[in-house]
Amino acid sequence: MLRVHKHIDVTMAAPELGDRVEMAVTLTLPDPSAMPDRPVAIFACPGGGYSRHYFMMNFEGHEGYDEAEWQARHGLIHVAIDHLGVGESTIPDLSRIDFQIMAATHDACVRQVAASLRDGTAAEGFPPLPSLRLVGMGQSMGGGVTILTQGRFATFDAIAPFGVSAIHTALPQRDKAAFEHGIRRFDKVASGQVTSHLNHDHEGVDYVYPFHWEDVPADILEEDMKGGYPIRQTAPIFGSITIPHCAVQMMLPGVFAEDAARITVPVLIGDGERDTCPQPYREPAAYSASRDVSLFIVPRMAHMHNFASTREILWRRLNDWSRMVARTGT
Repeated sequence: MLRVHKHIDVTMAAPELGDRVEMAVTLTLPDPSAMPDRPVAIFACPGGGYSRHYFMMNFEGHEGYDEAEWQARHGLIHVAIDHLGVGESTIPDLSRIDFQIMAATHDACVRQVAASLRDGTAAEGFPPLPSLRLVGMGQSMGGGVTILTQGRFATFDAIAPFGVSAIHTALPQRDKAAFEHGIRRFDKVASGQVTSHLNHDHEGVDYVYPFHWEDVPADILEEDMKGGYPIRQTAPIFGSITIPHCAVQMMLPGVFAEDAARITVPVLIGDGERDTCPQPYREPAAYSASRDVSLFIVPRMAHMHNFASTREILWRRLNDWSRMVARTGT
């Protein structure tokens, strides 16, 4: 396994920002002999408040939290991306990033990395892969970015939006009253009075219950939450203090409807047993132009999938499904 860190210049995709714009990526490359005949690259982007290192987590005294390494050991290329305004990518004025800029820069980044993998310039000694297939995968906000990017630029050969609803993304709560309370707090976002998670009203909203199943080790839970959430004062390596302001709009009903309806490639919807799709079995209908839509729900998993004890079930499903769609070319 080989791990390569890069910064990709996507300035041309966001000329309205007026400055140089780069996106941080980490390629985790498998032994070429382990790759399938039709090689696959998973382009993964994280949720709000997290960085690309969410896909490469390591905790002292615990094993098996590095999804990128797992995918590479099982033959797939993994490309983790900090989208614009997140982690180690360029952090412009966060209020100037809109859905179109997020999608355009993500598309530009993916296409450049994919070109380097296809022509053999991604890493010294790594072979060219002219028949490479691209799978766009994102968790939570990253899933929203994936939907936007595919709907507007048709970047990928297949997509796997995880922990995001194409109908209405909403945080589960411990009871119905608390859930409805959380939903009502987005009325000001819908009316334009609130434009960022920084001035959104988070009072009374439980973030631990929707994010983490009860069997997540206490020290790992503490590492994730100790700096605060959703407004982080400090962040672990897998976290991000910054979130593009427009991300708060991703929690509004119907915000992804038009983009999801334009997607024609295969779609794998992945959710935890307790997640942000209030009615998961309705989700496939949102991708009405695709002829291949799957839904996979993982037991004992909450919204932050890679912390769950059952995380490998989802990783394996993504790996198997990606190989399948690459092989069939549907």
